[in-house]
Amino acid sequence: VATSSLELGIDMGAVDLVVQVEAPPSVAAGLQRVGRAGHHVGAVSTGVIFPKHRGDLLSCAVVAERMTAGEIEEIRYPRNPLDVLAQQVVAMVAMDPWPVAELATVVRRAAPFAELPDSAFYGVLDMLSGRYPSTAFAELRPRLVWDRDADLLTARRGAQRLAVTSGGTIPDRGLFGVFLAGADRPVRVGELDEEMVYESRVGDVFTLGSTSWRIEDITPDRVLVSPAPGQPARMPFWRGDSPGRPLELGRAIGERVRELGRLDREAAAARLRAGGLDAWAADNLLAYLDEQRQATRAVPDDRTIVVERFRDELGDWRLAVHCVLGAKVNGPWALAIDARVRERYGMDAQVLPSDDGIVVRLPDMLDQPPTADLVAFDPEEISAVVETAVGGSALFAARFRECAARALLLPRRDPRRRQ
Repeated sequence: VATSSLELGIDMGAVDLVVQVEAPPSVAAGLQRVGRAGHHVGAVSTGVIFPKHRGDLLSCAVVAERMTAGEIEEIRYPRNPLDVLAQQVVAMVAMDPWPVAELATVVRRAAPFAELPDSAFYGVLDMLSGRYPSTAFAELRPRLVWDRDADLLTARRGAQRLAVTSGGTIPDRGLFGVFLAGADRPVRVGELDEEMVYESRVGDVFTLGSTSWRIEDITPDRVLVSPAPGQPARMPFWRGDSPGRPLELGRAIGERVRELGRLDREAAAARLRAGGLDAWAADNLLAYLDEQRQATRAVPDDRTIVVERFRDELGDWRLAVHCVLGAKVNGPWALAIDARVRERYGMDAQVLPSDDGIVVRLPDMLDQPPTADLVAFDPEEISAVVETAVGGSALFAARFRECAARALLLPRRDPRRRQ
């Protein structure tokens, strides 16, 4: 069986061994996947983890050791997810009329909604019954009828079909088809992620395949392009829907790096072999950490963040922020850095966060090289900076659409077309 969805609870029958290529995204995910082998009472689950590159060795070593020790991440469930509440209310009312007070009591029995305030609950009912705060939403169709005199909720026509066909919580990633402009019949060039399209403008040039393309028009469900050979072009990106490395795992990886840095070579190798690495992998990992130390004088860990700057192949400045705490830390930080670059230089930078750090690319228009204070923020101001920046980000636009779809405001009229 070759699949990336072993964590979805699919029973494969008699699986003897799970082979995990690349470090699992979390300790819990690793245990879930390896647990598919020997998946019956009394059996032992067996798994092997293969790193894809030397940088992956560290994550593999720490995740495997924490899996053996049973140190899974703390479980955090969403509090008051109003999009899911809207979906469930439509499904409930589609079957039977519900008194509002009785519905609220049933909803609050579920842990995520145990502390649901009345203001949020009535706000969701207002939205579902067509009471919108602006005429801009007039084209959205109400899903319920709220008789405020009797305090009774009843379904509008089609509510049951809507709940069945558009229900669920897994987001439908917004991929825009890329088509050749001016062609007699549609000629498909490829696909772009909606966040990439949100950040693009007519006239921008990007690379797809081995060709440069200029954007001629952006419609609600496709991007029209024309060839732009020889033009400087930016690389497209596809975000996917990765939850990012949990903070506990990021801290554990950083703590392990710090521990290995304190030990001599022989003791460090013995420590790694005791954690499950073979001799070749242990030597490889220690050599990797030594090379990083020689290059930047310090290795990022749970207490150290390393910032380096250099010119790339095109002569543009790049800042690399090495931080092992994961994308849940680096993602918001990257939004704040992007806002500061626009404020300081009056131009857009390319800021790409990941689980292991952030890369900032600045066009070669600066009189002075960028300094580390570009990425350093006062702890008192960072929350406000991120909250301000997130509202205008591609991330917010994508999440807003996903929440609207989950709340059944954007039904799937045609499964083949982007909504």
